[in-house]
Amino acid sequence: MHDPQSPPEAAPRKPVSLRLIQVLLLLIALCVCALPFFFLQMTADVIEGNREVLETLGDNGMEDFDPSATPMEYATGELIVEFSVAMSLVGAALIVAPLSAVGLQKRKRWARLLTAIWAGIVLLPFGFWAAWALASKFLRNDVELVEDYYIGPIDPITFNAGAGSLAFVCTLLVFILALTRGMRRWAPKQSAVPPAFQSPGAPWQFGGPRGFAPQQMRPDQFQPQGQFPPQQGPGQSPYPLQPPGQQYPPQQQQPPYGGY
Repeated sequence: MHDPQSPPEAAPRKPVSLRLIQVLLLLIALCVCALPFFFLQMTADVIEGNREVLETLGDNGMEDFDPSATPMEYATGELIVEFSVAMSLVGAALIVAPLSAVGLQKRKRWARLLTAIWAGIVLLPFGFWAAWALASKFLRNDVELVEDYYIGPIDPITFNAGAGSLAFVCTLLVFILALTRGMRRWAPKQSAVPPAFQSPGAPWQFGGPRGFAPQQMRPDQFQPQGQFPPQQGPGQSPYPLQPPGQQYPPQQQQPPYGGY
């Protein structure tokens, strides 16, 4: 039972996992910025492959292909579904990552749940992204790189092989850390602030009907449970009656002034 005189329970210290999650969320948001360059680079590779097929087999079965289309035009046309999925991953990371970091800093339970759910959802797409980039880097030597999609001096495939792998590892760690005991204590289901109790000696308050002020009763007027006045017969009062003219309680008669 909570002691009303005991001091309120101190808030738990900020766990190390919280700082680690915030750093990992920042890394994830930075890594996903490289995904559009990788997608456009692989789209350019698809266009080049279609051009070679067109030159070899002619227009047979490739009437809808436009050899003069740019990677962006092809991505927003023939590959609109794949391109939308990739851009949704980027947008979700750039929105949810800072939102989760700020919510966890404020000890919000919804932020911890959002972080765990979001990390669990994007874990598989990030794994596919990392695997595709690594396979394109180490298993293929015929990819024609487009200089427009270079990120500084690094080609988009090499950069995404590292960024995709880092994003996958960071997301996996965020998912695990969000479910640890330290994070559950930091962002609990209910508020860690103890409820306010009535101070000792204060009058008891009882709610009255709507529109009326609550009634107050002092502790000395409160009758303990289980104690009831003695039951009397019909027509008898449970409390002793005072004789007419006698005050309650009876006052002591004072002797006349100067009397002994």
